[in-house]
Amino acid sequence: MVALRSAIRQDLGLDWPEEDSGSGTAPEQPEQIAVSSLEEVKAELTRAIAAAEQPPALDVSALEGQQELPMTVKNLYYGILSDDRTYSYAYDLTAEVGADGLLRCTISYMPYRTGAYPDGFQGTEVDGLDSLVQCARQGLAQERIPIRITDPTLVVDDMNRALQQVGGSWLLCQLSRDGTAITVTPQNGLTHQQALERLAETQALAEQIYGETVTADMTQAQQAEALYAYLTEQVRYDFRYYGEPGEMPYESTTAYGALHDNLAICGGYAQAFQLLLEQAGIPCVTVNGKLGGENHMWDLAQIDGQWRYFDPTSDRGRAGYGFLYCGVEAEELDRHTWEAEWAQRLADALFP
Repeated sequence: MVALRSAIRQDLGLDWPEEDSGSGTAPEQPEQIAVSSLEEVKAELTRAIAAAEQPPALDVSALEGQQELPMTVKNLYYGILSDDRTYSYAYDLTAEVGADGLLRCTISYMPYRTGAYPDGFQGTEVDGLDSLVQCARQGLAQERIPIRITDPTLVVDDMNRALQQVGGSWLLCQLSRDGTAITVTPQNGLTHQQALERLAETQALAEQIYGETVTADMTQAQQAEALYAYLTEQVRYDFRYYGEPGEMPYESTTAYGALHDNLAICGGYAQAFQLLLEQAGIPCVTVNGKLGGENHMWDLAQIDGQWRYFDPTSDRGRAGYGFLYCGVEAEELDRHTWEAEWAQRLADALFP
């Protein structure tokens, strides 16, 4: 536990000592302190959350609105997490003011951050984003996949965003509230089994299209371009997204819509290209961002050791004229905006 707490302090840049050189024990926090403003309350909560500790009791007798104070403090907590999403491992807070005028707060921490897993807890070990995603893919048939995260520096939001690469929009994978499991939830009103069957059907379609499109003598770059050309020529854009969104089927947001119905919007194009590249053994992640101010999805794939971007939606119908966004560098995505650093970090993490 001492080593874990030391790693957390180093990660957060905290400068108080881990151990007192005289006693050989960690310095004790005061049992209670007096505060005279909500700013001081927020500062103490922030300090405690950053250190993954419980705050001391706070003497709030100088503050007004004692009855409303617990809800006010809860809102302060939400504000702290909103200001710094790296603190999302603090997943709940309770607060109450006692008859003695002391505010007592209890913060619930995900065990991966503190090391305080329940006795006897069993879960698949997860030491990075790559093993997290692999665990989710292997456990899609389960509603809940118990995990033991062993890297306390992982960020909750990063883990949830990485899990978006799994499930093909038919099964939503997320960390459980306390971070001890990956939850798997079927989408679009399907049962879990129906969602699994839809994924299996999409996989079979990708295998068939790959076999009909790619030849054994093609290089990686040639395979990627052939599969890209297939999508941009065979898949039509579902313009109901703009004029009649209520009439557009959910399938158009998925690889199934692209590969089965030859009809999709950007999410379907991007996920279909990712799935086709997987058949070729080409590393690929989908990228979320905006195109001209509108939500958009495209791909980042590793071709011959180099990471390049692909936007099949924007290149649909251009096979005979020359592609604009097939295997380009970030600088060439002149109308796109996205978190390029995160996209690259995710790609490197999932395909080390």
